[in-house]
Amino acid sequence: MADSKYFNFKLWNYRVQGDLQAENRPSFSVYHRRFCKFAFPCLLFFVVLFATDCGRDRVPDVSGVKVDFKLIPFYEDLFAISPDSVGQHLESLKNTYGRYLTTYSEGVIGIGNPDDPHYEERLSRFLAYEPNAEVFDSCRRVFADKSALKAQLAQAFRYYQYYYPQKEVPDVYLHISGFNQSIVVDSGWVSVSVEKYLGSDCPFYEWLEIPVYLRGRMTPQRVVPDVVQAIGMTEFYFNDSINDLISQMVYQGQVLQFVKHMIPDMPDSLLFGYTQKEYNWCLEHEEQMWKTLVEKKHLFATDPMIVRKYVDEAPFTSFFGQNSPGRTGRFIGYKLLESWLRRHPEKSILELMSLSNPHQVLAEAGYRP
Repeated sequence: MADSKYFNFKLWNYRVQGDLQAENRPSFSVYHRRFCKFAFPCLLFFVVLFATDCGRDRVPDVSGVKVDFKLIPFYEDLFAISPDSVGQHLESLKNTYGRYLTTYSEGVIGIGNPDDPHYEERLSRFLAYEPNAEVFDSCRRVFADKSALKAQLAQAFRYYQYYYPQKEVPDVYLHISGFNQSIVVDSGWVSVSVEKYLGSDCPFYEWLEIPVYLRGRMTPQRVVPDVVQAIGMTEFYFNDSINDLISQMVYQGQVLQFVKHMIPDMPDSLLFGYTQKEYNWCLEHEEQMWKTLVEKKHLFATDPMIVRKYVDEAPFTSFFGQNSPGRTGRFIGYKLLESWLRRHPEKSILELMSLSNPHQVLAEAGYRP
């Protein structure tokens, strides 16, 4: 018999501007001063415009890029099976979903291998568990129209193929996990726990006592960014040979830059998982946050408690006050990488993602918010 823990709800936490410093200028005659009063603002405008345009990759035209992938609503096929008739459908389920079913059963809902003699009984219990049936009904309503989701995924994958033509575009499965893992990545596919994206006001999240600051990102709009982020974090591992705060910030910044390049029209507030108010706070306090990091000498801190306070999930960043959002270290990491791209306009996202020395990146970025 499967342990009842497999059927309890639980939350699995898985997871621009240029450096234009004023310089000492030579004294001007009265004539020159009058001229510069009008000419310099115009010149400065075009310098900033040029620096901004050159400092970031132009968004490529991917309309001609072909992508071939499937969006597979596995949870619909699974919950279409009556708990009393699992035995009749098990072989068909195994033949259709093969290794995916094994990974899902063992690693996501924890009921063992499909060839296990007790598997049929455990799957039957999972399907019969009343809250799971309620969750399924909600998922079916929220994700009734999958054409928009597939179109958004296809567009992100076009950019992925443009930048990484040698990479395989994965199939995307949709599953119900009992509020366990949000995203599962394997060779050739990505699978999404759709019940983790039902909307921030979903009553299930309140019943589960999921913190409000986490519910804000549990929306359908987060599915595609989270899929792309999962791919990025799978393709590009964190180099923990230098496990200090700046290393974490640079890595998180790289991942966010990867997501932004794959979904270039995504609002930055959605990219960071912030409300517009939280994102605006970060923009307004970017300079002060950086000064605080430097003054407290936290950039090279290796204390896990300090690192977590900047980059991990939290209602706010304690070093910046309770009005700040959490994960501000990731925001600053992204901005630092944005500065690096500005200073190296000849570089692309491919070269940015290959950067492996965070301390060198910091030195080369010239980040001065």
